[in-house]
Amino acid sequence: MAILEGLFFDFVTLLAIVNPIQAAAAFATLTYNADPVEQRRIAARAAVTALIILVVFAFIGELLLKALGISFGAFRVAGGLLILLVGINMVFAKDTPRDEAPSVQDPSTFPLAIPIIAGPGALTTIVALISKRRESPLEVGLIVVIAVLVIALAFLAMRLSQPLLRYFGSSGVNAVGRVMGIIVASIAVQLMVNGIRELFPL
Repeated sequence: MAILEGLFFDFVTLLAIVNPIQAAAAFATLTYNADPVEQRRIAARAAVTALIILVVFAFIGELLLKALGISFGAFRVAGGLLILLVGINMVFAKDTPRDEAPSVQDPSTFPLAIPIIAGPGALTTIVALISKRRESPLEVGLIVVIAVLVIALAFLAMRLSQPLLRYFGSSGVNAVGRVMGIIVASIAVQLMVNGIRELFPL
């Protein structure tokens, strides 16, 4: 029973850090002019890439950062800077009428998979979850299952975001994109603040 409670807590923790709503908002803004088939492919590639990054980093992340002499605090600051750039681009993006269809660059790997879905917070969280259960192969396997479930929810959120935003029209999408850009930038700043606190504890 205690194990199940612990795993549920781990699931909620990773879900909150990954934040599928944030991923959906960024996805809707970044892929608004893509056709439905390409949107589905971008969402799938982003989800699969994020899952691979999470699982691989879960097992080698701690050793990799230590080998490079990088602290989790520095990792959070660097990731925060990347997310901040994404947020700034969302806020100052040029208005795009719906009848214009510029070529859409594939955002599945960057910025969707990393750092929006599998960002520094998610990577450090899953490393911590794996490290505390390393002695139990079964529990480690369950952590991987939890990661799959969380990424599946992120994929579902991304797939549902576009039909809803289509009702808002061009002006609505531009407005939502800017608001979400501010939120993404705020998350980035908080991530950097947390990283700085880890680097320079009071």
